Amino acid sequence: MVINDVNDKDAIVKEYFDKGFVHIKTDPNTIEPELLKSIGSYFGKLLITGKHHIEGDRYVQLLSENALFGSGDVPWHNDFSYSIGDYHGTLLAYIESDTPTHTEFVDCNIAYNMLSEEDKTYLADAEATFGIPGKYDGLISETQVKVIKKHVMTRPIVMQHPVTKRTSLYFSPETLVSTNKPIDKERLVKHCESMSFKHHWEKGDMILWDNRRMLHRRDAFEGHRKLLRVNFQYEFKHKTS
Repeated sequence: MVINDVNDKDAIVKEYFDKGFVHIKTDPNTIEPELLKSIGSYFGKLLITGKHHIEGDRYVQLLSENALFGSGDVPWHNDFSYSIGDYHGTLLAYIESDTPTHTEFVDCNIAYNMLSEEDKTYLADAEATFGIPGKYDGLISETQVKVIKKHVMTRPIVMQHPVTKRTSLYFSPETLVSTNKPIDKERLVKHCESMSFKHHWEKGDMILWDNRRMLHRRDAFEGHRKLLRVNFQYEFKHKTS
């Protein structure tokens, strides 16, 4: 489903919680920071970033070859898995690129449902600790690094969604440091990859995804690529069918 009306809050919020992923299509000329912040605020509180934000606005991050993540590959992860607090969702808007580009996703609600009963039982009490990979030094501010090192984040691998109460896998392979019991990470990754899908970016595209539900990754690229991003935290109760 593609939503063409950026002001249709009810449709966007419903699709988000039903599917964990929303594709919004609009006039490319209207994709500005204020539009991103407006859509992100449908879900609650916008989150401030310490680095790689656009000039004069700490809510909107710039992703490009010279900014956040650079041009290298970015393996499977959940945004800010290593940070205290809750980075519940992400909005990413395509601005331009020299060559075709895509972002790949896995619905970990489905991935969990497709596990064997034996795996579900084994993972029921599993917990994972997350950290920032060394290759991402400089990704966040020095203050954030100090906070992360002081407050190490451990989260359940089988996570109940704070709004929908559905159960998903949550193990952010790229930022996973350790677990409280042996976990075959590569087998879990292959299981998730068997049901992945790619979004091929086009002018006018904005993508919303539930960071508690969706894994995502992207390939390395050459040349110029520019996207804008906002992260948000739920501040309301939402009942889904």
